[in-house]
Amino acid sequence: MSTLVIETSDGIRSIAINKPAKRNSLSADTLQELSTALEDADKDPDVRVILIHGLPTIFSAGSDLEEIVAGNKISAGVDNARHLISVADNVRKPLIAAVNGPAVGLAVTLLMTCDLVYCGKHALFSLPFTALGETPLFGITQRLVAECGYHHAAEKLLLSEPITAEQAVALHIANGVFEDDEVLRQATARAVRLTRMPPEALIRTKSLLRGILHSDTREQSKKEAEAFNEQLQEPEIVEAHKAFLEGRRPDFSKSLVKDEGSAS
Repeated sequence: MSTLVIETSDGIRSIAINKPAKRNSLSADTLQELSTALEDADKDPDVRVILIHGLPTIFSAGSDLEEIVAGNKISAGVDNARHLISVADNVRKPLIAAVNGPAVGLAVTLLMTCDLVYCGKHALFSLPFTALGETPLFGITQRLVAECGYHHAAEKLLLSEPITAEQAVALHIANGVFEDDEVLRQATARAVRLTRMPPEALIRTKSLLRGILHSDTREQSKKEAEAFNEQLQEPEIVEAHKAFLEGRRPDFSKSLVKDEGSAS
């Protein structure tokens, strides 16, 4: 059964994540579905603009931690996530996001591949990588520094601090804030405007804009993947994930910061 609701109307392809019982978490299967949906929309000559959002009142809780802790499809999940971000990064047509409620971790990375992002006033962007014993992936460090500046990026990533809708606009992660029940309509209105623009001019202009970002993001993504694979070997990531799912404070008292000059 598909976890997406896909509709096309007047040149706009709407892709909605619809698994509320799992807070729209991004399992390996959902990631694959999203990649396929974006690829299909980009190839469809009847589609001029792509709009992604979550149903009913949450964008996405990010990676499916239950799937990760259970050890199911970890490799597939990482591979599918990497593929999704690559696909989203290379979508030729305008890609718009409407965000209601929380957007967590990988979901924020996905949003940062979009060209326009609009959020409800109670939207909350969360990057809890370090709190979960993880390191960021898929170019999010480069994207955040490019959009927010180093110190804001460091604050949000190192402290795992959430970002409110108003802060997201101030930090250039989002374009605008609306009432929660208006954000999808407002995002759709922008999509309608784009369908009336010359399509090839939009595609070429987007290509020029994305080219500036991609030249740095690809190399940074490789460094992030190396750091993430190293972090997967640390006991603290297991403790962080289990504590989160059990609703308790993690205990990192046995963690040891290694001296880079010492023998492994």
